[in-house]
Amino acid sequence: MNDSNIRKIKYVMLGINIFAILFILILINTTTSIVILDSNARTFMDNLQKIPYRPNFLLFYGIFLNLLLIFTFYLRQFVFPNNKRNILLTILVDTAVAIILMKIIDFNYNGIILWVLANVVYYIESKNKYIAITVGVLLYILTTFSILKVFVNLFSLTEYINYYPKQIRQIILTFYYTLTGFNLICFIIFCVLVIQEQRGRINEINALYKKLSIANEELKQLADIKEKMGETKERNRLAREIHDTLGHSLTAISFGVDACLATLDKDPEGTKEKLQVISNVAKSGINEVRTSVTTLRADSSEELSLSKSIISMIEKTIKATDIKINYTIEKDFNLEKYEENAIYRVVQESITNAIRHGHANTITIQLIKEKNFLLLEIKDNGIGCKSIKPGFGTRHMKERIESIQGKIEYISDNGFIVRAKVPLRTKGVTNND
Repeated sequence: MNDSNIRKIKYVMLGINIFAILFILILINTTTSIVILDSNARTFMDNLQKIPYRPNFLLFYGIFLNLLLIFTFYLRQFVFPNNKRNILLTILVDTAVAIILMKIIDFNYNGIILWVLANVVYYIESKNKYIAITVGVLLYILTTFSILKVFVNLFSLTEYINYYPKQIRQIILTFYYTLTGFNLICFIIFCVLVIQEQRGRINEINALYKKLSIANEELKQLADIKEKMGETKERNRLAREIHDTLGHSLTAISFGVDACLATLDKDPEGTKEKLQVISNVAKSGINEVRTSVTTLRADSSEELSLSKSIISMIEKTIKATDIKINYTIEKDFNLEKYEENAIYRVVQESITNAIRHGHANTITIQLIKEKNFLLLEIKDNGIGCKSIKPGFGTRHMKERIESIQGKIEYISDNGFIVRAKVPLRTKGVTNND
């Protein structure tokens, strides 16, 4: 609101000063013409201490200089309102124009200095502002007509006004002093509004500084929380990875050993081969656990593709446990490594649960692509469960699928079914429909 009022005061002040200068020039020019027409030139000149040189020329010269003031004001206000260097240049031009205007009217009016001072107060914000204001105030005092007249021979506007009859003289003087006084009042109001605006800016800056300090403290707290959450996340991730890798391996080993015990007397050679497979599964599990602990990233599918990694895991499980696993696995899903790892771990955990908890002997796995989605289904013929309660494994499978913007569901119907749907990228864009 203050800025709007300041802009209006600037318009008024510029108008007053232009009008005051032109009023004096027109009065001098008009009075000179009337004196000549009245044939009172000799009498009039005898009462004057000095006569302005070529009043007609001074009038046109004054109009030109006032137009220049309007032009510099337009540049400051509309062309480069934020360019401090150019603004300073226009203020210097205004100062020179103001001095010339006062000179051509013999300093009978110096209110134009207040216009320059108003611009100094509003636009200059550096330490030079106070120097400029001091210089401006001194210039305003020293250019007062009554002071200069003591040292310099000047023509007096009052002598021109006194040529007119008393009533006209009173009207002219009233008008002239009203302009002068109103210009001073506008300047004072302008300075008050600028001070209020600058004080408001200071208060706003202080308020913003306080908010920034509070935000900085909150950021520090958030950083500490984030660090702790990161540590917790990594611990959970490590626990999940170890659960997935070691749990699957131990399940395969457990059921493999049970199968070996059952066939040890009947088929020693076959049992020996199965024990070798179990040994390989154990070694593989150890390696994956070691990788999880050292890198917090147990990607068994890091070097192989998703389909090859899953098929390799299935084949090892079949050899180690005698569980029948049927699978349909397509290739080329265009997934990132972390997405492939999530899918791999869900298949791994589902097989482990089917064997360990479902006591299944047949598992069917389907991993296919339909439109822009990857569809995963793991179905077993185990005992299922009456009510599905989220445990460590099922909860982490859900977290993994949701981390890659997918959805997962568990169904207990003549066994147990795990279904997941994951959006695939199409030309670099992930489909979330």
